[in-house]
Amino acid sequence: MEATTLLWIMLGFGASLLNTAIPLTQEKIKANGLALAIWIKIVIVALSLPVVLLSDLPTNPAFYILTAISGAIWCVNDVIYFRTVPVVGAGVVSRILPASVIIAFVVWFFFDPDLLFKYLEQPWQAAGLTAIVFLSVFFAISMKSCPITWQGIQLLWFVVLAAAIGPLIDKLSLGHTASSEAPFVFMFFQALVMLAFWSIFILIKKPLPKTIFLAPSSLKGGAIIGVVETMKLALKFQALIYCEHPALLSVILFTDALWIILYYRLTGREDHSKIWAGLGLVGTAAALVLVKSL
Repeated sequence: MEATTLLWIMLGFGASLLNTAIPLTQEKIKANGLALAIWIKIVIVALSLPVVLLSDLPTNPAFYILTAISGAIWCVNDVIYFRTVPVVGAGVVSRILPASVIIAFVVWFFFDPDLLFKYLEQPWQAAGLTAIVFLSVFFAISMKSCPITWQGIQLLWFVVLAAAIGPLIDKLSLGHTASSEAPFVFMFFQALVMLAFWSIFILIKKPLPKTIFLAPSSLKGGAIIGVVETMKLALKFQALIYCEHPALLSVILFTDALWIILYYRLTGREDHSKIWAGLGLVGTAAALVLVKSL
């Protein structure tokens, strides 16, 4: 296995483990979604700023244009996501979103056609990687026992599209900087863009009361998750730089579902997730490591 392949796989597993702390923290704190999202980005800006000040900033305008597009996509995504969860339930959302990986798997070849030709030169490996992506999506969708509703699909179509296109735009943006501090530079500017868009949204569409924005749950949740999110994004974006295809990284990131199931089982908390599906996700991740080592 190439050193870069091993590196992005290990970074992906690290990001996956860190990601488990984010929903578990929000589950306990129960902070307002929008207030929490804003505080998380404020913490990310604060923590990444020292690295950015010591870095050679990208000079290619494409980096800033793509980062702005990425920030806009994730801003709209988060607003729709937080609005939809109370309507259709978290279970429906969790079963629809993994489908975005299949879209991303196909669409990326339009951005990197050379990779498609490379895969076609190794048909057995290409077939294995394709099967792994589809199986990982199947297991992720199977995690919960709730039905997928047409209402959920109608409300979440943009979220699915954002989850498919967003990582692709992120990878393209990261590709326009050679700086070793690229993940921190990218997350800094992306967070600034998101904060700007959310500020406009609050001023025009939906005011955020100070009692909610400055609530202890918002501040505590923003501080804890903001630190974890900064570390997770640093690992994820670094992995995205080295990973040849963003959808392959998603296979590794999907394993966070199993770590959450194991946490519930160890703490005696009731959970209706299917352990076989979680083990299936780990199996696809292990298969990915095996196929990439051939």
